[in-house]
Amino acid sequence: MRRVATLALAALLALAGTGCSATPTPPPVAEATPTGSIVTPSPSAAVAPATTAPASTSCALASEPLPGPGAKVTSNATIRVVASGLDQPDDLLFVNGSLLVSVLGTGRVETISPGRPTTTLPIHITEVEGLASIGSNLYLAGQVEDAVFEATGGSSLRKVIQLNPVAGQPGVDGLGAQNGALIVPDSPRGIVDWVDPATGTIEKQIGGFIRPTDAWPALDGSVLIADEYGGVAVRLAPDGARSDLARNLALLDDVAQDSRGAIFGVTAAASGGRLVQIADGSAHDVATGLQGPQGLAVDGADNLYFTESGAGRVDLLVRTFKLVPLRSLAPSATQPVCIDIQRAAGFADPITLEGSAGVQIVQQPGTGSRGAVLVTGCQGTAACSVTAISGTWRDLLSL
Repeated sequence: MRRVATLALAALLALAGTGCSATPTPPPVAEATPTGSIVTPSPSAAVAPATTAPASTSCALASEPLPGPGAKVTSNATIRVVASGLDQPDDLLFVNGSLLVSVLGTGRVETISPGRPTTTLPIHITEVEGLASIGSNLYLAGQVEDAVFEATGGSSLRKVIQLNPVAGQPGVDGLGAQNGALIVPDSPRGIVDWVDPATGTIEKQIGGFIRPTDAWPALDGSVLIADEYGGVAVRLAPDGARSDLARNLALLDDVAQDSRGAIFGVTAAASGGRLVQIADGSAHDVATGLQGPQGLAVDGADNLYFTESGAGRVDLLVRTFKLVPLRSLAPSATQPVCIDIQRAAGFADPITLEGSAGVQIVQQPGTGSRGAVLVTGCQGTAACSVTAISGTWRDLLSL
């Protein structure tokens, strides 16, 4: 057996070269047409003690809002496009403040870090699909080869497990991780495997699915499974007991759970895809009119990212708050820069800003939507950033 190389995920992200075709951010456009319902998370139990800053604080406007959604997308929530022009963006992984996007058409993985140019990891897997991390290690699913790989540095890959391809059926799709094990839905065989990432040994299997395509570790220790062809979202208890969370979800491709326990899914219809919240045995529309949604991820403030494979887009749905990206700006010890915050409708919790070394906070947003900072010398470095905090929620923006 070959030696297992350990990869610091942060180092792999640093190796990424430019090359993603994410479009420049145009001026803001109209909001999506309201429809359905979205449940905004309840106010945090641990609210940061910020107050609204004095209106007299003067700051330079530098925000560059992200564009709105496609014309056919309908939602009563704020949706923004964070990347476009991608060749079949598929699965997502939010880790270390960045969003990783597997792009099936190119076999590449793009990294979106708010405030930074989108970059491309130096690895290639034909029809790359699922993404998962365990500690500092990154794992990726290759659908054509029906195998799971570990990124081991630079462009190198180590095959963790080779599954058994089924003629005429797509191979492995999504991945998950829990308690140090990889959760690998063996999609064409209708089985979910728990795999030792070091040896590739299958430690546990649970079958009875039609085509499982995603696995998400739930807060209660269970695992959420999307059964795409079965049209059902399933909860698997640690002892293997199965309970259906919602049925009749045609082409349910991905599921996710936020930090408060709310469960979401995407149905991958080419022109009528849905982002849904799953509760009380039913699926409630959050956004409709999506073009082949595939991946789903939750950031540090319980906002939702999802892909539209058919449209080449990665979208963001704001459920709490989100720092608005800035255009390029010069360091100044005297001129504060405005830090704008996109709030979800109904979200009124106080927000506090924290700056990295070289970033001085001169105005807190409190219950408002704007703060201000002085960027005195760190701009352009990886560590130069501002973090918005409300209770347990956090959102980071590089400067």
